[in-house]
Amino acid sequence: MTGGSMFRDVLGSSVKTDVLVSVAAVPSGTDQLIESIDASESAIYNALGDLQRRGLVRSVEDRHEVTGSGQLVADLLEQQENLCRLLEDDYWETHAVGALPRRFRLRLTELAGAEVFRAPDTDPHAAVREVVERVEATDSRLDVVTPIYQADYDNVMPDRPGARLVIDTTVVEESIERVGSLEEARVFDETNVRLLDVDVGVSVTDDHLMLSLPTIDGQYDSRTEVFATDDRALAWGRDLYEYYWERGTPADEFLAGYD
Repeated sequence: MTGGSMFRDVLGSSVKTDVLVSVAAVPSGTDQLIESIDASESAIYNALGDLQRRGLVRSVEDRHEVTGSGQLVADLLEQQENLCRLLEDDYWETHAVGALPRRFRLRLTELAGAEVFRAPDTDPHAAVREVVERVEATDSRLDVVTPIYQADYDNVMPDRPGARLVIDTTVVEESIERVGSLEEARVFDETNVRLLDVDVGVSVTDDHLMLSLPTIDGQYDSRTEVFATDDRALAWGRDLYEYYWERGTPADEFLAGYD
């Protein structure tokens, strides 16, 4: 049996899925599985036997545990469950997930517990205000990627050592043209700034991830924001930020071309 057909076989049986996921989480005896899984004893015995024949579960003394292959299948089942949770919100249908680098799209299930905040028609500025409040609440780590100029975000971005900002190249170019002076465009003294062509908004603090994707029509959506606070989502956000940061051009190097 191939790996793909093995996965489909497990996925096609809720009892096999429950047994494998349970054993992957905590090696258990048969009696424990019978007590914790909503299935008949015979169904659980049959599932265990089949999983053992497939090389996904093994028996060690009085308990069952996953093999290496079993752990991989259990992890994939968890990812699938998280993807289903993610797709319950139509945000992912209406926004351009393709704007994210592929490696981060493959890890999007790490945002399964995220909240999609939508500003109501009666208060279209609510999402921007929510982001501002969360940024103002942090006095430690602050990493921001912004694809647009937003006065509220500009005003709240602290100028301090340790803060990092990646700005879309076009935003800076338009800012220089708007103010008519390079010196006036240099608004940060302490914050480390880099420039990059980006169309994704990301803000990461010690305890918040804030993500903004363009719509599938390529428009910036200021009325919707994805918020997450769990460890897996924060790790995803930090890795995504470093991806953009490493590819950005230091502001001084970029602006030297205007001197």
